[in-house]
Amino acid sequence: MKTVATAAALVLTLSGCSGWHEQAGVGECAKQIDLNDTSVNMAEVDCSSQEAVYRVSSRERRTMCPTGDYLDESSGRSKRNGKTRYCYVLNVSEGDCLKAVNQYFERVVCGTGTRKVTKVVEGKSDRSLCAGEDSKTYSQPMKTICITK
Repeated sequence: MKTVATAAALVLTLSGCSGWHEQAGVGECAKQIDLNDTSVNMAEVDCSSQEAVYRVSSRERRTMCPTGDYLDESSGRSKRNGKTRYCYVLNVSEGDCLKAVNQYFERVVCGTGTRKVTKVVEGKSDRSLCAGEDSKTYSQPMKTICITK
């Protein structure tokens, strides 16, 4: 009987039914597992995917992400190193349309109720570049994203 239970647990784990998900590494893309969940719970996704709205910019062994508008997720805890904090930047291009859901953005078809990415400036973190629009600024990598309100 113990062998059957162990085999069933292995099948559930390998098939993705265990609730476990692959954590994205620095430079890789991620998506929110459940947009209605108010805690940040991200999973790795291919950067070419429509779902790849976020990219891991850094993985910190401290309490804070670098200066900026990062979406952050804490995971795990070890006695020696403390929590690991994943810091996510928006992974968007000019012309992308977004829908705000809780603290996240979801990439959607442009239409009523959507917000549009009007400018992405690499190498600068400066809200004034957005001329009154909503802005997301990041210090690592240095980037400014302008989004209609």
